[in-house]
Amino acid sequence: MRQVLSWRFLATIGALVGLTAVLYLAFGNTRSVAEVVEEEIVVERRMDLISIVLTTHRDNFALENGVTVGSMTMEVLPPGRTEAIQVPVFPGTPGEITCENLDRPCALLAQTLGDTIVWFALVPMGPNFRFELPAIDELDGGYAHLVNGWQVPYAPVIDRRCESAPDEPAHPGEAAESFGEFLRLQGPDHRSLYDLGRQAITAVLC
Repeated sequence: MRQVLSWRFLATIGALVGLTAVLYLAFGNTRSVAEVVEEEIVVERRMDLISIVLTTHRDNFALENGVTVGSMTMEVLPPGRTEAIQVPVFPGTPGEITCENLDRPCALLAQTLGDTIVWFALVPMGPNFRFELPAIDELDGGYAHLVNGWQVPYAPVIDRRCESAPDEPAHPGEAAESFGEFLRLQGPDHRSLYDLGRQAITAVLC
């Protein structure tokens, strides 16, 4: 009688079943492979230019699918300068914009190649030339590595502004003796505060 199931066929089926089980367990049993891959890919970006944007001049400018359409010239005031300079953003430049009104001052964080911006983010400017950024994941080599992959300088001492109201549970990191312990206890449940005057993250907010 002809053999229907060879050992090679059975081995192949077993390997597929095993791989399926591994993927099922690794992805928490409920998420698809695409969801996990999308969640875990974080692009690291070290910021070469962090500045206030005083004005923008836009020519059919828009951000579509994370890439610029049209052109924009930003008038920025880099650290240590007393006069503003013009910085162009060319069509096809990748970036992020969360500053809703580009006709008012925003904060610029950018990666540059020479005088050219190769990636940028425009975020809302807060009072006293400070603005909020995502949570800090770790501190390394003078740079705070944020949970979204951005790397920005941080101050030698980072103030922790995480006092709970009397009728609220205490924040996990309130009792931390060091900032490293704060990150371990608090995790990503905080925001960082960047001070343009000091050109560094100076505080975290809970």
